[in-house]
Amino acid sequence: MEWNVQQLQQARFEPIHFEQTIEVEDGLTEHQDVRAASPIQINGTVSAKRNVYSFSFTLKGELTLPCSRTLADVVWPYELKEEAHFVPEGEVPPPELEVEDTYTYTGEKIDLLPVMKERIFVNIPIQVFADNPSDVQAPPSGNGWELVTDKEKKERIDPRLADLAKFFDKE
Repeated sequence: MEWNVQQLQQARFEPIHFEQTIEVEDGLTEHQDVRAASPIQINGTVSAKRNVYSFSFTLKGELTLPCSRTLADVVWPYELKEEAHFVPEGEVPPPELEVEDTYTYTGEKIDLLPVMKERIFVNIPIQVFADNPSDVQAPPSGNGWELVTDKEKKERIDPRLADLAKFFDKE
């Protein structure tokens, strides 16, 4: 979600309202806990004072996260009210702005997408739980692991010892 600085000059006189739905599942699934992501609905305004552009926006969507008990998929809905202020690189931000809400920009473009992803990542809960864990099945395998029951474990024969297992077979 890029903005041209010339476009944003209009915000000096009157705030610009924006509303958009964007698809960024690839960017959000970079996080180790995010399995899937719905499109993000963004609604907000941008205003300008000198070279400082202030965005006030709401992010709304859903992430699919693993249940902390069972690793089953849990849908986590979010609605985040955020602010971000962009100051030209090399300039000192005004003292009334919160440091954690202040970003720098270079050139003629301001990209709000990295800020949106950061704000979503920061708000992901450490633990989520399925409402009815007995109803939800945990995945049988994942990245580098698989579920093995005792029965399956007993039936498996180590390939290195396969010939030795035949030795005890009675014919």
